[in-house]
Amino acid sequence: MNDALRQIYELQKIDVLLAHVASRLRKLDSGEVLKQAAEAAAAGYEKAVAEHKRLTTDLHDAELELRSVEEKLKSFEQKLWSGTVRNPKELENLEKEVNALKRQRARLDERVLQLMDAVEASQKAVEQAREQRDETEQTYQKHVEAYLAEKRKLEAEGVRLKQERQKLASQCDPQLLQRYESIRQRHGGIGISRVEGDSCVVCHTRISTSALRAIKSGQVVQCENCQRLLYIEGA
Repeated sequence: MNDALRQIYELQKIDVLLAHVASRLRKLDSGEVLKQAAEAAAAGYEKAVAEHKRLTTDLHDAELELRSVEEKLKSFEQKLWSGTVRNPKELENLEKEVNALKRQRARLDERVLQLMDAVEASQKAVEQAREQRDETEQTYQKHVEAYLAEKRKLEAEGVRLKQERQKLASQCDPQLLQRYESIRQRHGGIGISRVEGDSCVVCHTRISTSALRAIKSGQVVQCENCQRLLYIEGA
C-alpha cells in the first residue's frame, strides 16, 4: 500500500505544480495600465495636432486679414495725399478711415505676432506629444510581447503537467485516488502529507506511535488533525 501512497504523493507534487502554474497565469499582467497610458498618450498627440492645426489656420486667416487691411490703407492714403480730393468733408472722412485702418492694422499686427508665438509653441507641443506617444506605445508593445511569451510558456507547462498527471493517475489505485481527490477538494488542494520524524508536515501535528506503526505496516492512515492522508518515504 505504501507504493500506492507513493504514487498519490507523486501525483500531488504534480497537482501542486499545476496550481502554481495556474496561479502564475492568473497573476500575469496583460499590460492594461500600460495600454491605457498608450491610448492616453495617443489621444494627447491627436489633441496637440488639432490645436496646432487650429492655430496655424488662425494665423493664416489673420495674415490674410492684415494683408487686406494694408491694401485698403495704402489705397486710402494714396487717395488722401493725391490731391484729387478737395472737398473738406470728404478729406475728413478719408482721414478718419485711414486712422481706423491704422488702428485695425496695429491690432492685427499684435494678433499675428501672438499667433506666431502660439504656433511655434504648439509645434513643440506636437513633437513632445509624438515622443510621448511613441515611447508609451513601445513600452506597451514590449510588455505585451513579454506577457504573451510567458503566457505561452506557462500554458505549455500546464499542458505537459496535465498529460503527466493523467498518465500517473491512470496507474493509481482507483479507490485511493478517489479518496485523495475528495480530501484535496476539502483542504485547499492538498490531500496527502508526508510524515517527517513523527509529525505531519502540513499541519505539524504529532502522529501517534500506533498510527506510525499502522502506516509502516501498509495501512492507509489520515492525520487526526488535518484529515490528510499520511505518507512515510521509504516505509
